[in-house]
Amino acid sequence: MNKTLKYSILVFIAGSSYGFIVPIVKSAGAMGIYPHTFLPLQYLTAFLICLVVVLVKRVRLRFPKQLASLALLGFFTGGTSICYYTAVALLPAPAALTLLFQYIWVSVLIECLHQRKLPARSTVVAIIIVLVGTVFATGILDGGAENLDPVGVGFGCFSAIFYALFLYCSGRVATTQPTVVRTMMLAVGGAIITSIYSPSAYTTALFDASTWSYTILLAFMGILLPTTLINYASPRLTAGMVSIMASSELPVGILSAWIIVGDQPSALVLFGAALVFVGMIVKQAPSLAKNH
Repeated sequence: MNKTLKYSILVFIAGSSYGFIVPIVKSAGAMGIYPHTFLPLQYLTAFLICLVVVLVKRVRLRFPKQLASLALLGFFTGGTSICYYTAVALLPAPAALTLLFQYIWVSVLIECLHQRKLPARSTVVAIIIVLVGTVFATGILDGGAENLDPVGVGFGCFSAIFYALFLYCSGRVATTQPTVVRTMMLAVGGAIITSIYSPSAYTTALFDASTWSYTILLAFMGILLPTTLINYASPRLTAGMVSIMASSELPVGILSAWIIVGDQPSALVLFGAALVFVGMIVKQAPSLAKNH
């Protein structure tokens, strides 16, 4: 298999796993369990699972000084979680998704500024298609953007910035470390920042055992699986490619919400989801053509 395609598929799977977060959080909310009660716990759970793997497999820690930089990178993932969940709480879900998905062009902008070069034409075209698809797929054209809370808009914008920084830096920070170590330290950073944001989560969990089922599920779908795959694949791809392929979160999120919680999408939303897939294909086409 084409190596670029292989690593792109891994990022696609990572983005898809993020897509299951919305129905999981909605299901938790229906049970009276809200994000601030499990945010730190999901990062702590992810850290403990990775730590067990490291100890059992006796994974060697290379260049210990790099561990701190990985923990700092974890602040970006934790910041994304805090800002996105807050945006979802204050805004209609379509509006929160639209703001989060601005990470697509933000990550490319970061790459252009850092490397001082313009993006490839295929990247620009793919970004335009994905962003147009995002507008349709998130339901903004169905009237979902009315009466937006400005605080929620601010958190939504910051969620895009944090996520873009994570995607860009994950391919550049301490890439020589074993993947499980990178994920473990990212979880440490995420646990620190989310614990500062919501310290009461720990006491809440002591009195509500039902919190842990959602905590473990979100630890796997929202941290362990996606960050491990992105940590492994992103050093081998451009930031533009990573951001485009990770946008699989949107169509998968729409379909999973439809199937799991019965949130049926409109025709416009389905059309937008299809455009996101078209954007991925446009981005992949040049690299695939070079190998055939």
